[in-house]
Amino acid sequence: MGIAVDREPPWQHTPAQPGAALAIGFLLAYVSLDWVSFVHPMRGLNITPWNPQAGLAVALLIWRPRAWWLAGLAVAIGEMLARPASVVDPLFVSLLAAVALAAGYALTAALLARWPGLAQGVASRKRIATLLAVVAAGALAASLLHVAVLALIDASVPERLASAIYRAWIGESVGMLVTLPLISVLAQREGRARSKAMARSVEWWLAVLVACLATLALFARPPDEQFRLFYLLFVPVVWAAARFGLAGAVWSAILVQVLLIVAVQSAQYRPLTVFELQVLMAVLGATGLLLGGTVDEREEAERSLRATLRQAAAGDMAAALAHELNQPLAAMTTYARASQLLAERFGESDAQAAQPLVSVSGKLVQEAGRAGEIVRRLRDFFRERTTQLALVGLAELLDEAMQSQAARAHALGLRLDWYCDAGVPPLWLDRVQIGVVLRNLVANAIDAAAAPPRHDEPAVHVRIRIDDGDVVVSVLDTGAGLAVSDIASVFESRPSGKAGGMGVGLGISRLIVDAHGGRMWAEPGPGGRFFFSLPAAGPHHEA
Repeated sequence: MGIAVDREPPWQHTPAQPGAALAIGFLLAYVSLDWVSFVHPMRGLNITPWNPQAGLAVALLIWRPRAWWLAGLAVAIGEMLARPASVVDPLFVSLLAAVALAAGYALTAALLARWPGLAQGVASRKRIATLLAVVAAGALAASLLHVAVLALIDASVPERLASAIYRAWIGESVGMLVTLPLISVLAQREGRARSKAMARSVEWWLAVLVACLATLALFARPPDEQFRLFYLLFVPVVWAAARFGLAGAVWSAILVQVLLIVAVQSAQYRPLTVFELQVLMAVLGATGLLLGGTVDEREEAERSLRATLRQAAAGDMAAALAHELNQPLAAMTTYARASQLLAERFGESDAQAAQPLVSVSGKLVQEAGRAGEIVRRLRDFFRERTTQLALVGLAELLDEAMQSQAARAHALGLRLDWYCDAGVPPLWLDRVQIGVVLRNLVANAIDAAAAPPRHDEPAVHVRIRIDDGDVVVSVLDTGAGLAVSDIASVFESRPSGKAGGMGVGLGISRLIVDAHGGRMWAEPGPGGRFFFSLPAAGPHHEA
């Protein structure tokens, strides 16, 4: 049991240039994707119907705008190694094509970066529509630049200019539509958590089975009948998007795309047929993304409505509690102080015997005052959304919360571990309110770890760390944990299973964290897994 206090400089900003490991990893990933996706190229021009590496390059340029040289280098290496020579001098062609494609990817990344939040996560119909429009425009720009370079080198290109642009546009668009949303989902903690929860769901694997069966049914037919049955592939994508939101749409689109490529590679198809299939794939992917964004947006609206109703109910309850408890708490404080004075007076003859009573009375005064302050601050929060911000070290606050629970944990035979990573800066927050959140989460974790069936070594682990520019607090226990089906409703007010519990602790905690500009979430087991994050820079203004 211990705590690490930060003595190092606070959180450093993400460097503008990628490190050597990231650069090498990006180059390997880009060239590998370029090599794997080099299927059914347009004769003599190396224009393929699927370019997933395009989305990888755009994501890099969104994340690291100054890494344009790395994107250009990856495109050039991919052109030289993954794609065979097409026209005249292969090195000359590869370099010019790399410059053209990299310029198109940079333009797409610049357009996406103009909409705040779009590059980091698409979770609404408006953002999805914007993503689709920007991807279409960026892919068209990259295709125009690419084909223009080829037209300057190969005299035969102008004769099939429209077809070359159309096919290049399809390949770039499908690649970005499939890869960019996947990277966006994996780049977010919530997206990764949803993906993990989805992977544990039987319903997801049923959707995977349906996708495989639909692909078999589709490509078992003669080529001229396949287009009429392509709608079968909409079933698993729509199912996954409607059930799991954007995460389901993204992963099902990836699955269908991979199945489609495997199918066309396993049989003899004309390149034109493959491009036409990819047009349908683009429509399928866009449909899934729009539906997934709509589902996520609706869930967020419902969550916000429930949070508002919980806040109103909690405000009424807090006001009533404050009214009922203020007088008893004040009386308790007065009596405790009187007991302290009497103990000091009558203990003058035997100070050693009176000292325990003086100490206990002092602690009673302190705890009664703290309880009164918590009730008043929660009442003010729910009535007026008031927070009293101060620069607070989370390490100190965590230590107080854990020490307050240490005696109960020891009595229950539980081990408490807590740690604050070096580099976690002090935050602007309401000390009382965030203290309530920490104590509530730790108390819940202790209850869960102590409940039967007990782990062989029951324990609660709390850690504070920096992650993606946020300070993240994780509270883990060795209890039964949450099922996937409970994640969505765990923060809703509901009857409590604890003796004397009111079932509103997690809901109130989430409201407090939201008011501080952070997030609170849970992940399915094994073991209880609760998290909340606060912005490292602190709120821009006091609520």
